[in-house]
Amino acid sequence: MSWRPYLLGFLGLAALTFPFLWLQLAPDFDKNTVGVVWAPLHGLQFFGDLSPVFVIAFLIWLGIQGNRHFGWDQALAGNPAWQQAGRTWTHYWAWGTMPIVLSGAFFLSASSLSLLTNVGIYMLLALGLNITVGMTGLLVLGYAGFYGFGAYFFALSQENLPYFPWWMAVPLAFVLGGGVGYLLGLPCLRLRGDYLAIVTLGFAEAFRELMRNLDVTGADKGISLHGNSIFRGFAGMGSGQTGFVITALVLFLAVFLVQRLYHSPVGRAWVAIRENEVAAEAVGVPVVQMKLLAFSLSAAIAAVAGVIYGAKDGFVSPAMCEFQQSIMVLAMVILGGLGNSYGALLGAALLYLVPEYLKVLPSTIQDNALLRTVVPSFVRDSFQHLSDYRLLLFGAVMVLMMLYRPQGLLGSRRRKTEMQHP
Repeated sequence: MSWRPYLLGFLGLAALTFPFLWLQLAPDFDKNTVGVVWAPLHGLQFFGDLSPVFVIAFLIWLGIQGNRHFGWDQALAGNPAWQQAGRTWTHYWAWGTMPIVLSGAFFLSASSLSLLTNVGIYMLLALGLNITVGMTGLLVLGYAGFYGFGAYFFALSQENLPYFPWWMAVPLAFVLGGGVGYLLGLPCLRLRGDYLAIVTLGFAEAFRELMRNLDVTGADKGISLHGNSIFRGFAGMGSGQTGFVITALVLFLAVFLVQRLYHSPVGRAWVAIRENEVAAEAVGVPVVQMKLLAFSLSAAIAAVAGVIYGAKDGFVSPAMCEFQQSIMVLAMVILGGLGNSYGALLGAALLYLVPEYLKVLPSTIQDNALLRTVVPSFVRDSFQHLSDYRLLLFGAVMVLMMLYRPQGLLGSRRRKTEMQHP
């Protein structure tokens, strides 16, 4: 392996970050001037705060090299017991996981239920985006627009109708969201790659700006939902428990629907379009109808996720349609494994939970006497600033994934070969 590209990349990164790490502004108020001084302690403190990141990156690299040398993944994939467990999971996953997940509503704290409900919403988004990006091979960068459409449809409807609870909004959002996806897909049928991504991104940004500038949508302030429209206590459960249970049930239903479609002729048609659209059309695959179906179903799932978000928080705003949301959901799909529904769920859980737990890790160590004793003081001091660099850690993990496991965490070796030899 040649180290030259890595060395050049490191030198380029060092040159770009040099002014921000090793130099500091020194204003002179007497002369009304601002100078630049050499500040080595500033750079050393930055790298000192990142020491846990370097340790994590080293452990990931060590695991990758060990897997390359010993072939742990191949040995595990060839193990008959593991193969049988995979087949059992495929057929009976819902019956095993559903009771465990739903029982969490009765013993988890309110803050944990709120956090896991948000995870479920992002899992829905990742599952829906995986249909277009992972299964059909259509790059979509404006997925947050469909998410915002569902939320604003719910918010505006409950403001203008005397009674419009969340359970009425969910099926309607599914239908209308699918219709919006169909309409957006019509002019995009002959677009591929970057051009399709730009069109979908333009849709999301146009929708966000429209919501920001209309009085009926509350402009930048957003819309607060009525109490009779959001999640409320039911059958002895609180509002947080109800929201968690409803989100989990909708997620299970969405996974079942997507998996049944993926293993049907529709799913095989999507994969054929992803592999080679011209060849798929030549053998009789209805490319136009399959693309429109993928767009519609993906948008419908995002619209349902938007309704659940509004019913949980009781508030919607244009911030939920920002470009960062679309990129985050796309990163979840890529991290978990393109074309793998369970990989999309895993990627969503990791990319949402890890940054959230990094925020509370310093206080958790500080409040626990055992952790304060075990964890050295310099590591505790580094953890105090680790949450400030969680996006940097996220970017480093994504780069490592693209270099050493481009198919994603749960992606197949076939998918890796396709990405390396298109």
